[in-house]
Amino acid sequence: MIALTLEVLARALPFFLLVGAGVTLARLMLLDGRMAQGLSAYVYWIGFPALLVHSLSRMGRPDHDLTLGLAAYAACLAAIMALMIGVGLALRWNRGERAGAAMAAGVGNSAFLGLPVAAAVFGPEVARVGAGMVAIDFVLATALGVALLGWAGGRSVWRSTMQAFRNPIVAAALFGTALALLGLQLPGVLDRAVGAAAPSGSPVALVALGVVLGLPAEADGAPPRWSPVAVAAIAKLLVLPVLVWFVVGLTPAPATFHLAATLLAATPTAVNVFIQTRAYGVFARGGARTVALTTAIACVTLSAVAVWLKA
Repeated sequence: MIALTLEVLARALPFFLLVGAGVTLARLMLLDGRMAQGLSAYVYWIGFPALLVHSLSRMGRPDHDLTLGLAAYAACLAAIMALMIGVGLALRWNRGERAGAAMAAGVGNSAFLGLPVAAAVFGPEVARVGAGMVAIDFVLATALGVALLGWAGGRSVWRSTMQAFRNPIVAAALFGTALALLGLQLPGVLDRAVGAAAPSGSPVALVALGVVLGLPAEADGAPPRWSPVAVAAIAKLLVLPVLVWFVVGLTPAPATFHLAATLLAATPTAVNVFIQTRAYGVFARGGARTVALTTAIACVTLSAVAVWLKA
């Protein structure tokens, strides 16, 4: 138990260090809101797309049972996002709060935190089954979230949905998944260029997140209400993993996938949510706070889920 807890903490600590670096640079006035916007733009257009193409193109084709498990996992993500929209209506959140909270509850840090922790807990073979869940996070959940952000920004539902698939991060995830399913690879020079850019996405995004958290409220918009942030955190860290445990357990998916899916569902909100909400100008500071809050809490909750699944 202690070893697993330390493993989760060791995986999460770099996130806090990079966010802390961004906060420090903002407090020292070495980076401002405009610079944070530039960092976010790099991640949005280059860093994350390169990472997704590079990693997802190598995941391989899922078999029949694994496909059913992936479908169940995808249904759980869609259900939790729909639930957040319903809760938001009941609590009278505005459109931006409903859209941002739904995305924050459905898109987890599966790639940067979930898979490394799952590999440490269940062994390296989990990487093969886990890659499909990363694809779902960045194709289905992110596309739904982006469509909701567009709708909250005043676009029609149809236009928002179509625009979601032109989003560079969603498009990159689709492209990487297509390469894997077709058994194709990028040409050598292009593949090396994409591979060189891939590791930069997460660190740059975390520094940008820290800058936004470190800026005075008036420098980067009004502070968000805590209600959508808190409810999104509960849905992401508690409701979603319980839902995934029961629903995926009803499928013939391998036991390793069932365990990994539950663990990945318990990961904190992905930094991609901050990047997207900032790019669309909807729930940007709320997205930043949700990422920071869920990552801090997940140091405890993700360790507890890992210990329970390992037992």
